[in-house]
Amino acid sequence: MTLRGTILQPWNWHSPKLDNNGNNLYQRLQKDAGQIKNIGFTAVWLPPVSEGVGGDQDVGYGIKNWYQLNQTKYGDQAELQLTCQVLNAHGIQVYHDQVHNHLMGGDFEHGVWCLHVKCNNKNEPLDASRVWFQADIPTNYPWLALNQSHFDAFHPNDRDCWALSGKRFDREAKRDPLMGCDLDFDSIDLTKKLEAFGLWFKSRVCTDGYRFDAAKHIRPKGTLGYLTAMRYSEGKNMFAVAEYFDSNVDELHRYIASTYGQISLFDFPLQRKLVEASRSANYFNMSTLHTRTLTREQPVLSAPFVHSHDDQPPMHGGGHRGEYVGDWFISQAYAMILLRDEGYPLVADADMRNHTDMIRRYMLARTDCTYGHRHDRFDHNNTIGWSFRGGAGYDNSMAVVMTNGDAGTKWLPTYRPHVRYRDLTDALNHSITTNEQGWAQFECPTRNTSVWVEESKYQQLLDRLNS
Repeated sequence: MTLRGTILQPWNWHSPKLDNNGNNLYQRLQKDAGQIKNIGFTAVWLPPVSEGVGGDQDVGYGIKNWYQLNQTKYGDQAELQLTCQVLNAHGIQVYHDQVHNHLMGGDFEHGVWCLHVKCNNKNEPLDASRVWFQADIPTNYPWLALNQSHFDAFHPNDRDCWALSGKRFDREAKRDPLMGCDLDFDSIDLTKKLEAFGLWFKSRVCTDGYRFDAAKHIRPKGTLGYLTAMRYSEGKNMFAVAEYFDSNVDELHRYIASTYGQISLFDFPLQRKLVEASRSANYFNMSTLHTRTLTREQPVLSAPFVHSHDDQPPMHGGGHRGEYVGDWFISQAYAMILLRDEGYPLVADADMRNHTDMIRRYMLARTDCTYGHRHDRFDHNNTIGWSFRGGAGYDNSMAVVMTNGDAGTKWLPTYRPHVRYRDLTDALNHSITTNEQGWAQFECPTRNTSVWVEESKYQQLLDRLNS
């Protein structure tokens, strides 16, 4: 049977520089590598590891110097190198966060000619008379040998966009501004410098793949070109997933087409549906939960998730960020991304901390019981479910039932006649036996999820959970 891959994001926006034991992120991962492997994770997504404008308190997205790996919130270069080696030694891949859409904290260049343009079309000035002006812009990065020729626009705040003189933008770059200085991927010199950094980094730090930040704001050819160069140098098809922040699945399909199916995407349409479902309670139509999502329509290139550092509940004394799923719907949300055979899911640090037992149980079921033919029953406004036939010769069939309303049932096949099943979540403590054709009426408590595994497998999984 094929291994079910799952990514762990072991940090969040409000992660303290040191945990309660005095360990930074890198030190903690070195200590926890064995446990991460035992839970069932196959990869870890690390935050940006280069120096940021906020020094050793920067979360990592205000990139200042690609080559400086010491002055970070998460540890120094030697600790990073050791962490990646330890994770790899435990069979865990390491994906590095790449921030290519902007740089921050450069030295000011004076008298740069700019044009105030529309946020959603950098080719169209706000003033019809095309009034140029001069400004001082931090586009000089002597430690990277970069200057204004390597950037195409500057965002002095979250609203305005200043196009630099001589720059024109293709249709794919007509996106709202983000922050800092945007890299100009039409500059051959810039792409070569970025690739040189990628090769330098990869020669020093174990790299199994990449997470590309804010891909919506970058020409697709820029991200694809960098990835192609890294894959070529490595001689293998390194994994890549991009953050294309859009809840319209058609936009995600267009990006996948423009990058020739080489880059996976986080499934924002599904995540926003999970948020909506948690807010709407039993008024949300559960039969639509999987429709118009990337995981449903392009499962091989989808990375479904419930939360990330940009969308998370309050943590470590910090407020919430973005859009997050209410606790009452967390069991249903994680069942949708972990207990199915579609996509390459991500589990967030915030949820591992807040719902440890539930996620560990789901990971056991994912590892052992998401194989064979899947039978879906998304046929009711409140109660839905699915089942897996399992592999021949294994006791790994499974049925999952969830509801956002009253307790419900779902008639599902496991094709295992006269087999007893137990609820791995222990929300229900009785057994259910299939009939002579291997079908049964599987149950679920009010506003909850039940995961029915074969009784013999149930005890095996509990023993592993408690070991």
